[in-house]
Amino acid sequence: MTAGLLGRKLGHSLSPQIHRFFGDYKYSLYEREPEEVEDFVRNSGLDFLNVTIPYKAVVAPLCDELTPLAKRLGNVNLVTRIPDGRLRGDNTDYFGFERLLDTALEQSESAFPKRAAVLGAGGAAATAKTVLEDRGATVSTVRRGELPSQDAELIVNATPVGMHPDDDGRRIDISEFPKCRIVLDLVYNPSPTRLVREALDCGKTAEDGMVMLMAQAYRAFCMSGANCENGGNIYLYGPPASGKSTWTRIIAAATGLKRIDIDEEIVRTENRPIAKIFADDGEAAFRKIEKDTLRRVASQKSQVVALGGGALLDGDSRRTAEATGRVVLLDCSEEELLRRASRSCERPLLAGDAAERLRALLAARRDHYASFTRKVKI
Repeated sequence: MTAGLLGRKLGHSLSPQIHRFFGDYKYSLYEREPEEVEDFVRNSGLDFLNVTIPYKAVVAPLCDELTPLAKRLGNVNLVTRIPDGRLRGDNTDYFGFERLLDTALEQSESAFPKRAAVLGAGGAAATAKTVLEDRGATVSTVRRGELPSQDAELIVNATPVGMHPDDDGRRIDISEFPKCRIVLDLVYNPSPTRLVREALDCGKTAEDGMVMLMAQAYRAFCMSGANCENGGNIYLYGPPASGKSTWTRIIAAATGLKRIDIDEEIVRTENRPIAKIFADDGEAAFRKIEKDTLRRVASQKSQVVALGGGALLDGDSRRTAEATGRVVLLDCSEEELLRRASRSCERPLLAGDAAERLRALLAARRDHYASFTRKVKI
């Protein structure tokens, strides 16, 4: 299967990496000027094509048929080739924004906001507005040069302001909106964005666009014919501090797959912290518990599982994971791992001089980590 993303400027895009979580198909970026779009869409030969700004509305009339949702929204971000060769336009941003919204609402634990404001006037803004209105909110669209109403309880940034390389870009000062409880920024690079960081500093619930990006990618993958209803597990693996727990949370929020963290499972069943297991019983005893826990978890399907940094050193455990799903290695530079590890004191194998211990661990496991072919570098 071949797929890709169509847009005008795609240097910021993480889509190729995101799709690696779900399949081994080739996914490429296609930057095209407006006059090139029609020929590319009709003749790309791709199995499916994602579309981003500024072409979501442009592509809609180029499709031979539109799904009811795409017709309603008036824009397309997914083009698939149906068996007779015609092109079908669909919109997976609706699903993606729903997942993002639900993630924030779950964290907020407050009533659904009655009044919302959406910054922007493009396809993403229209989709966010539609979802919120379908949920019962009164939504105002805030165009360039305007400010949201002071009574907005939820504010969505559906503009590219703050997108890399304009990391410090800011559309509004969120501190000036005290009634706003939830902030959603559809920008996902950088993550978190400046708007999200400032909203969190003000005590608000805030999410960037990573969950939405992941969700619409998953939706496209499923609509390509993949078995997403009862599929195998996704196992995230890699060195300590590579982001396994973080990405497990994001993928679970985006897809609806059950989130499992092997370390959390061990703490729950053993009723003691992992550091204490190491201290009381030693690493060998911990590895046996870890192996047994993985075997139990692997008996279930449709999960996204965060593995410990050494969980697959055991050959039987590796075979168990590879037989029941996809093992995706989170590829992270040593410099970044050291930076992250220095902020945590909760990793038993890094106790003491974390930097020195991590360097030694990476050196010892270098060939082991290199042996995994499915890698995602984010």
